[in-house]
Amino acid sequence: MKIMIVDDDVTTLSLLEKSMTKWGYSIVKAENGKLAIEQLQASNIDMIVSDWLMPEMDGLTLCEKVRSLDLNHYIYIILISAQDTRTDVVRGLEGGVDDYITKPLNLEELRVRLEIGARIIKLERELNQKFVAIKRNYYQSIHMFTQLLETYNATLGGHSRRVGRLSLELAKHNPSVLPENYPVIEAAGLLHDIGLIGLPSSLVTKGVPEMTGDEKSLYHTHAERGEAILNQVDLLRPVASMVRWHHEQYNGRGFPDGLSKDRIPMGAFIVSAASIYDKLVYQLKCPFDKITDKLQTLRGYQLPSELVDLLLEINLEKMAAESKRRDKSVDIDELKPGMVLASDVHMKSGAFVMASKTTIDQVVIEKLKRYFELGNISRTVFINK
Repeated sequence: MKIMIVDDDVTTLSLLEKSMTKWGYSIVKAENGKLAIEQLQASNIDMIVSDWLMPEMDGLTLCEKVRSLDLNHYIYIILISAQDTRTDVVRGLEGGVDDYITKPLNLEELRVRLEIGARIIKLERELNQKFVAIKRNYYQSIHMFTQLLETYNATLGGHSRRVGRLSLELAKHNPSVLPENYPVIEAAGLLHDIGLIGLPSSLVTKGVPEMTGDEKSLYHTHAERGEAILNQVDLLRPVASMVRWHHEQYNGRGFPDGLSKDRIPMGAFIVSAASIYDKLVYQLKCPFDKITDKLQTLRGYQLPSELVDLLLEINLEKMAAESKRRDKSVDIDELKPGMVLASDVHMKSGAFVMASKTTIDQVVIEKLKRYFELGNISRTVFINK
């Protein structure tokens, strides 16, 4: 346990160092608060014992400075002072002081208070270790399910990854969402279609309007199936509820529960909005300048107005980025003779397939289609505008 002693009196510093070393602590000394802050960044300090009245920077200001630092562990602070009125004590505690000892200093009392601080620090470290383990298990579970989606269907896996990223972006731009909910919403975006695993693969590629009655009924079960899968992991239960409701609609015509308006959590709305937008771009291949009108039709129908506004802002940013590009992505099935590759084509393994600036003809198109059918390349290539 490393303790920093802060006092402008050399004699007091020496006495405290001698006593604390005898009690088994490692000591770092500073003659005022300013020097203490400078040394704090370079030393892994567990506890600070500081005088209140000092030149340059007093003990209370030191405490406030320490609390404002972005440290990876908690520092226990004991303030020593002759100022022992109730007002002074309250000021110290409000400033972030953990314990308070009045002068004249009683060394036995200080020893006991240090032991109390050491117990609290040990408890804090143990809780942090447990939290790290819980957090690791949480992300390992998400990674496992994400890999399962990728293995089941690469297209679905790509959609899920993009929805996870966009869900997080929407959450961060929505003032009604608290930061502690960002990871839950991102995970719900990543795993929103986990319930499709085990259903006929045709349901992944078909649009809902193309489905038969039986297919549509089966498709409508995936939100509940997803919730049931994720509920098997205690840490993912908050995510599971958002997955259940990501097809609910603002107007109450969604599934599985027919919820409407404020009965639908904002996190579920965000995942729904991210999924809708991603399908417009990647499944329906809707140009960015055409997406605006489609998003407006969702306002107050499928999505609340504030989410439509956020999607419109994101779409404008993508339109601006697209206009600056000298190339665009094209599906292999949409390649036409005369187009020119804007970048090299590589296999998924990294192996070279075709050079940029290649002018596309029917032979090139057939070659690229063959590579895609064999699973060697992705289904999109970049061409010059």
